[in-house]
Amino acid sequence: MQRREFVAGVGSVGVIASAGGILWRGLPSFGDGAPAPSGDEDGDPLEVETVDAKGSTAGTFDVRGGDDGAEATAIMFFTTGCGQCQAQIPRLAEARERLATRHGDAVRFLSVTYQSPERLPSETLREWWTDHSGEWAVGYEDGLAAAYGVVGFPVTIVVDSEGEKDWEENGVLSPRRVVGGVESVIE
Repeated sequence: MQRREFVAGVGSVGVIASAGGILWRGLPSFGDGAPAPSGDEDGDPLEVETVDAKGSTAGTFDVRGGDDGAEATAIMFFTTGCGQCQAQIPRLAEARERLATRHGDAVRFLSVTYQSPERLPSETLREWWTDHSGEWAVGYEDGLAAAYGVVGFPVTIVVDSEGEKDWEENGVLSPRRVVGGVESVIE
């Protein structure tokens, strides 16, 4: 009898967790019926709406680098309630410092939350960003994850100046691993 109660309890936890995920993110969509990434006001999923926060200005951030001479952009996908995401930020900060010393302005950093501005207003994101010592561009994902096939969090990717994804890793990464990923793209 105890085994049945245990199995029923585990099943109940799974049902409750799934229901929480649906409430938080909505129902998943699969196949051809999925909406296209919405991106910025021009529909470009490679441009991210950024917020005014430490190291970040309100506006848009084009991950392709464009005219600023950047050869690569490291992008971390996160949610504010994720402990591993919070743990990744200081590691990215250290990697960013190392890369700036070695490569100057050739590398940019961007962190994007899966949470929408309606669920996570810019003021709240700004406070969270400051509390966790973020010091680079931060904004809302809005189609970027779909454009790059990114699933989960924290996920760090590196894209080249043309916007092509060249490197991806999931989880909490060492600064050395992030530096190696970025340098594999720019060298």
